[in-house]
Amino acid sequence: MTFKKYPLKSQLLLALIFIPLNYFLAYFCEHILHLPFFMDMIFIYAASFFGLPCGIIVGVVNSILEAVFWQHNLLHAIYGICCITGTLITWLLLTRHKEFEESTGFWSRMVLLVFVSTVIISLEGSLIYSIFFTDIIGSNENTTVLFLAYTLIQQGFGMQFSAFLARLPVNLFDKAIAVFVGYGIYLLISRLFENLPIWPYNKNTR
Repeated sequence: MTFKKYPLKSQLLLALIFIPLNYFLAYFCEHILHLPFFMDMIFIYAASFFGLPCGIIVGVVNSILEAVFWQHNLLHAIYGICCITGTLITWLLLTRHKEFEESTGFWSRMVLLVFVSTVIISLEGSLIYSIFFTDIIGSNENTTVLFLAYTLIQQGFGMQFSAFLARLPVNLFDKAIAVFVGYGIYLLISRLFENLPIWPYNKNTR
């Protein structure tokens, strides 16, 4: 199996579908189910498998929507950096390779994607929070991260380091779910629509 190179118009169409799905799924998981994870990147990773433009558009627009309608502070859109990072890491480890095999090597890269995303996005999130939001207690923070971070602070760790360490376990589970469920969504959509005349793609591999 090789990655199909989807043209920009297909990626834009998918982005229009994924943006509301990602937004409402994240809202449902956080505000209705009160899950201890972020759950805001499942459709961003799904979009990333279709291409860089698709993943970046979904991530950036989703971050803006959350900033406007959840946080009522456009500054929170800066967390879109984390979404862009997830898309870029997906490209670096998976979709830029010509051969996309469902093999041991492929699954190893999928697991690596989870761990690399966890570390880098946790670092970015802790930096963003430490620089922009420490004066607003609990602002845009997952309750589990907030509890772990302040527990670490009480043990004498600095704010930035505590914010980073607190994110690691949460992001590990969150990104594992997002990467593998996102890949499942990619497989489902690509196999459902690839034979339709309105669903063009280039047969050249990435």
